[in-house]
Amino acid sequence: MKYKSWDYLDHMVQTCDELTECMKGIDSVQELKKSILAKRAVTMCLLDLGELFKSLTIEEKAEYPLGNWQHVIGFRNRAAHGYHDLDFGIIFDIVVNTIPPLSKFLKEKQIAKSNNNVQ
Repeated sequence: MKYKSWDYLDHMVQTCDELTECMKGIDSVQELKKSILAKRAVTMCLLDLGELFKSLTIEEKAEYPLGNWQHVIGFRNRAAHGYHDLDFGIIFDIVVNTIPPLSKFLKEKQIAKSNNNVQ
């Protein structure tokens, strides 16, 4: 079932915020690897984002200028089916470098959607 008009936008924003929260106090790959709780939480959030992105239409995916949604969805598949073999260096890089601009985009989209609903 495809959901249109960014139906899960609020959930996406919340999940990005949760990722940021999960990473508080984690400043390196080594610290992430040491924290069982952070590893599980961050991976689950990324898995959740990938699942949510799968629901976007092609047109919605085309709105994001900074990256390929297929990478997010591909990570979801990798996390779901090969959790035991994940590279937390890559995960750390995703959370530190990819999530902040994605979160900014989603929050701007959320504001625009909210403004359109008010009118």
